Amino acid sequence: MNDHPDTPRHGHFVMENGIRRRDFVAGTLAAGAAAFVGPRAWAQGGATVPQHCVPPLPPGQPVAFAPPTGAPARIRKSAFELDAGEIARLQKAYAALRDLTKQKPDDPRGWFHQGQVHCWYCSGALDGLWGQEIHGGWWFLPWHRAYLYFHEQILGELIGDPTFALPYWDWDTPGRNVFPFDAYGKPGDTGNPVFDPTRAVGPTNKIPSRFVGTAAMKIVLDSATFTDFGGSSDQEVGMGNLEGGPHGGVHVWTTDPTVNFNDPKPDMGVLASAAFDPVFFSHHANIDRIWDKWRKADPAHHTNPDNQIWQQQFFFFYDKTPNWTFIANNQMLEPELLSYSYKPPQQTTPPAPGPVVASAASAVRVAQQLSAPLVELHQGPEPKALSPEPSTIQTTIPPQGRERLRSFSATSGPQPRTILRIEGVEIPADRGALVNVFVNQPNATAAAGPEDPGYVGTIAVVASQSAGTGHIHPPVVRNFSFDITGKIAASLAGDNNIAVTFVPATGTGEKPAAVNLRYKRVYIATRQ
Repeated sequence: MNDHPDTPRHGHFVMENGIRRRDFVAGTLAAGAAAFVGPRAWAQGGATVPQHCVPPLPPGQPVAFAPPTGAPARIRKSAFELDAGEIARLQKAYAALRDLTKQKPDDPRGWFHQGQVHCWYCSGALDGLWGQEIHGGWWFLPWHRAYLYFHEQILGELIGDPTFALPYWDWDTPGRNVFPFDAYGKPGDTGNPVFDPTRAVGPTNKIPSRFVGTAAMKIVLDSATFTDFGGSSDQEVGMGNLEGGPHGGVHVWTTDPTVNFNDPKPDMGVLASAAFDPVFFSHHANIDRIWDKWRKADPAHHTNPDNQIWQQQFFFFYDKTPNWTFIANNQMLEPELLSYSYKPPQQTTPPAPGPVVASAASAVRVAQQLSAPLVELHQGPEPKALSPEPSTIQTTIPPQGRERLRSFSATSGPQPRTILRIEGVEIPADRGALVNVFVNQPNATAAAGPEDPGYVGTIAVVASQSAGTGHIHPPVVRNFSFDITGKIAASLAGDNNIAVTFVPATGTGEKPAAVNLRYKRVYIATRQ
């Protein structure tokens, strides 16, 4: 439910799956019923493992965000292209952020509370309290855009530089699938304010191409709709290609170069602690840049949702002053509306930018909702568990389903999308998972990936919590939708059978030792 922005409410406690949880309307970030008790965390191998991440109690009613006017343009550059002065400025800003936590631990702008913000929005800390979940659906991109905006403003304020801009880690640029050590600290550089001791990557480690290579990024950038690219609505709820692929892979790789999702390691490898590593913000600046790149590559068709629930959704943050502030999605549809932009990597020739618009109007509309299932592959009373071995489910396509698939394949121009839908993917909160999904390729192995026939996408879930904390959180539940329109859908239309194969893997193409994932339903539908 959404309240009008003029009357935001601070929330209340509810019971959910036996856990006492803070529930907030309209995505509020903090407040109310429980007293703030100050920064609390404990060390785990150098990581910051939050015990409590309820943000500081707001001083009063929030103020509405006012779009910047007359502000200097901030240019976000690749972390690999920063000069010595820009690197020094980045370090100075984070040194000030860390000093603020030491000098004024209750100041919501400090390093510790900035990390807590992300913890609060992804299943919380050891006390089991958290706000609205912003992962796994269509809140993922706009919430992180706002988070980076306010974080960037705070850093600039602390060093008295309104032109300060976060760098982006462009792991999608050829040759840059490595860690940006010059900008964010070499191994062992413990005195560097942007260094984090939990990183495990070295100078010879490369992010696997299955996450950030040409084929993987093509799947992301070729997404036909925001639903496929950035996630689906409250009614459908599903993770988009950008979050489920490169986003999760880079998170886990930073703390574990073997990219074993089933063995999460904080900081970056666990959502609750990820934002305590400063490179988190550079990673997400690149996620935000790719959203901007996707939009401007085809402004007429690559549109943000025009659904008013999405447009008018607002989120709460402390700004640089610090004021308790709420910002709506329709105030940040494009980076330029927030007075920042991205300087393209020097190795690439960017497309000409499209016009900056303050609405999501488009000549072509593809609805967010799925049709009734055309083909049901699995739906049972109990979730179906995966093992480390590949597993296949298959069924015969009913005549009416074949006919509809055939008609969709023959349609030219804008057409319904054929969607493979996997619902109720459930995993313990202190575990992650990586499962590649193939259609009509029952012999696929863990070594197969985006370049291989029949590959349609990846189920990638980054752990929300650190393992071994002794506090039981409810399992994480996600839904996934994979667009199989095109040659795969066309081949299905001429065949009586369909097989879907789940292949658990690590990011480096090995079979994992264990899998803690179950799913409830698999079917094919259309999005009309």
